[in-house]
Amino acid sequence: MKALKSILAFALGLVCTVALAQDSLKEVVASGNKVYVRIVNDQEHPIPADEIEDVTREFAAAGAWERVEEASEADFILNVEAKKKMVFNSPRTWLTPSVVDKDGNVLWKGDTYKADATMFNGYRATNTCIKKVIEKGFQGNLFKKAGR
Repeated sequence: MKALKSILAFALGLVCTVALAQDSLKEVVASGNKVYVRIVNDQEHPIPADEIEDVTREFAAAGAWERVEEASEADFILNVEAKKKMVFNSPRTWLTPSVVDKDGNVLWKGDTYKADATMFNGYRATNTCIKKVIEKGFQGNLFKKAGR
């Protein structure tokens, strides 16, 4: 009987924790909030500075967030792990997004999305990868979890 009560108390605590995390995620990624986009560039295979600007601009616009230049001004931080590498003579880009609140808690972590430069995308692997993150990571996952 004691074990059953312990299991039920643990399950109730877990449900409450998940519900609170979803509410805080919803509040944090609400449209109109301020976002600081932090690119965590791979040291060995970084993406170029002009492509970093594309990533930060597109991600802020996709969420209808106001982009700020300082993390201290933001309602949340959008971390983006980025990597670009030549694979079979074609550039390939990998992006992994995550949402971090002001306290440093990771509220959401997306999958890693990749794209290759091909003649069909104008040899722009990073732009194609950005579109995948927005369509699959944000609209397909993040916004649904946040109730947007």
